[in-house]
Amino acid sequence: MRAAKGEGSVMKTATGYRGYVTIDGKRKYTSVFKTKALASQAKRELLARKDDGRLVAGKVPSVEQWMNHWLDNVAKHRPTTYATNKWVVDKKIVPELGTIKLPSVTAERLEQWVADLGVAPSSQRRYLAPLRAALNVAFKRGHIPFNPADRVELEAKGKPNTTSFSREDRDAILAAATGYNSARWHLALRIGLRPAEALGLTWQNFNAKTGTLSVTHQLLYAKGKGLYHQPEPKTEAGERVIQLPKSLVQLLVEQRRTQMQMMAEQGDEWKGWEYAGAPVALMFTQDNGRPIQARMDTARWKALLERAGLAATKRYQSRHTAASHLLVESGGDVAVVADTLGHADSGFTYRTYVHPLEERKRALAEKMDAPSAPYAAPYDASDAERGRTVEAGNR
Repeated sequence: MRAAKGEGSVMKTATGYRGYVTIDGKRKYTSVFKTKALASQAKRELLARKDDGRLVAGKVPSVEQWMNHWLDNVAKHRPTTYATNKWVVDKKIVPELGTIKLPSVTAERLEQWVADLGVAPSSQRRYLAPLRAALNVAFKRGHIPFNPADRVELEAKGKPNTTSFSREDRDAILAAATGYNSARWHLALRIGLRPAEALGLTWQNFNAKTGTLSVTHQLLYAKGKGLYHQPEPKTEAGERVIQLPKSLVQLLVEQRRTQMQMMAEQGDEWKGWEYAGAPVALMFTQDNGRPIQARMDTARWKALLERAGLAATKRYQSRHTAASHLLVESGGDVAVVADTLGHADSGFTYRTYVHPLEERKRALAEKMDAPSAPYAAPYDASDAERGRTVEAGNR
């Protein structure tokens, strides 16, 4: 029996059966199946996608074609994110998956690709992320019936090994941070600024009279673009105004005074920095006024830890340290800590950035060992007897 007009058809091929439906005068085919029943089922899925507007006429793009289209025409990435995703697409996705047509991408094929990468679970997620985002757009536009990347089972991520410095170690680092730019490390270890936020601060962000610091920019680097001054923080909540302690206000005042003196002494040798055709009055700079790039900042962080007698760690441990100590100093007000760090979700702050401090654990243990005070009964027998006598008299 022939199918009704517009319902498509199933045809026999040399290797099995395949279905098709017609859209805008062009046929859209299913894959080839061993049985007619399977081909009919696939054809019905094409019809359903056609009926709800999720079937697109024309050639089906390959993974490489679609990823490049998504990168250059769909995704609205910041330069650093674009550079990262471009590298993932060119080096990790296209070599293994590039020639596959979008409808032929399966969750099982993606799981095999992820396993063949031979990387840690966190890197698996990083490499899969742009593919998942691009395939999600392909699904919404009717190129594929669902997003196979959403069905990929990955290894457990595991807990990050980032911790916090104890108060003793934190203070040792701050004591070792002396001279020009020392306030940069106080802002990291006491206030929890992200590295790019600290290096992107300008003097317009600081108000010595009110003791406030506005976080509005990041200093970032992207391949092909170079160093740039990102006009928005990492997240919407990242744009914030922080009330500084008086000691930090004084450090920033001293930083400004030192910088002005260096500029006066160097004269024309003070390079400074311009971005987008305008001078940028960065708060923390190299000795010649040039910006401090991430690699240089990391090297200075490691040298600072070495002077403090501590092992090298990532710069972000300073942010975790600030979060843990701010929670103690604020009396447990996690909402205030989250706002200081630039987090919209205080629960995320608590789960990710707050770590049990060793000195607090020792204090709790000592408190548990402290002798209990003598128990004082709320009343004695004579009080109870008098109470019963008064009660009887009131009846």
